[in-house]
Amino acid sequence: MRYCETCGISISGTIEYCPLCQSKLSGEAQEDAYPVLPLRRKPHGLIVRFIALITIIAVVVCTVINLSLPGNQRWSVSVTAGLASAWLSVGMTIRRRRNPMKAALWQLGLVSVLVLLWDWYTGCGGWSIHFVLPVFFSCMQFAVSITAWVLRLPPSDYMLYLLLCILAGFIPPILLLCGVLRITYPSSICGGISVIFLAALLLFKGPALRHELVRRLHL
Repeated sequence: MRYCETCGISISGTIEYCPLCQSKLSGEAQEDAYPVLPLRRKPHGLIVRFIALITIIAVVVCTVINLSLPGNQRWSVSVTAGLASAWLSVGMTIRRRRNPMKAALWQLGLVSVLVLLWDWYTGCGGWSIHFVLPVFFSCMQFAVSITAWVLRLPPSDYMLYLLLCILAGFIPPILLLCGVLRITYPSSICGGISVIFLAALLLFKGPALRHELVRRLHL
């Protein structure tokens, strides 16, 4: 073990100079007690890069075929936009994977915006608000509840996220009551599911939910 005459301390390792006073150390060098471990490569990193390459190849092939065929239809733009939407959704999930509840909430907002944009891009047919969003909001309530149950999360870790998903589920029936929507059953079912989840949340986790809301408001 090396020794610093100036500072009066013993230092393990193979360094030549004292890290405090930069004086030359005396004594024999000693190998570190903890060996340097090589960095482990994440196995999913290679899979993500491989899928990214396949996506780029698909975009290039579709663009070349589209430009080679006669006509003014640019269906390759739709393919590219669809793949980009999928990557946005998957990328958001990967980035928030350490907090599945927060990832679900981000998905709730991101997918809703993407669906509305696709509806507008395809001619504002209304399929997003009539069918996709009511089904999606209902599925998100089940997904959050099942995830919390499988992971055995404490109530404070999922209640607010579930409540936000439930509140989102009331948007389609409100639009239906306001006369914005013409098709009844998807929004009605979504509203019914939201009422059931809200009732279950208040009956079984009401005190914990109130405590969590008060705690969040005082932060």
